[in-house]
Amino acid sequence: MYRIMLLTACVTFFPLAVADNIVDETCATVPADSIKAPASPSIEVAFSPDGGGESLVLKTISAAKSSIRLAAYSFTLPSVVRALTHAKQRGVDVAVLIDYKINLEGARNNAPKQALKLLVSAGIPTRTISTYFAHHDKYMVVDGCHTETGSFNYTTAAAKYNSENVMVIWNNPQVANQYIAHWQSRWQQSQDYHPSY
Repeated sequence: MYRIMLLTACVTFFPLAVADNIVDETCATVPADSIKAPASPSIEVAFSPDGGGESLVLKTISAAKSSIRLAAYSFTLPSVVRALTHAKQRGVDVAVLIDYKINLEGARNNAPKQALKLLVSAGIPTRTISTYFAHHDKYMVVDGCHTETGSFNYTTAAAKYNSENVMVIWNNPQVANQYIAHWQSRWQQSQDYHPSY
């Protein structure tokens, strides 16, 4: 993985409306369970299948202290599902938004449904969006100030077989705010996912 230093500082993040709840998110440092986000603004990049892409995605989730807002196209990677459910268990406010068509309508197997069922069972608000030809977004915003993005779908293929890239912009609420606004606009166009048991 590679890291580039930025010159901006992390500042307070504006409140975020999710569903009917208002979440006050800041970049304040909170005691960590295991992995801490870098203390200063920086950019970290990784690649897959051979350059730590999946590890950087998992590091970003593990660094979360207050919130995770994830937007996905294809969503099947077990390690990401586990990391999100562990984050929820340690008190992180997690919400997931995924493309309806690729995961439910056009899925080649039950992996997307199983992944979504695990999220819902863990109490994670999970929605699907079908408004667009493809909801091709692949990013997450952590604690209102860290943004993970790139070509990496949250799938085994992305982690193990495809040539992919992952970038995390640490401690930059200005970038995070833009992604959160985009996420919120898509969340408002989406529907709650209800597993069929």
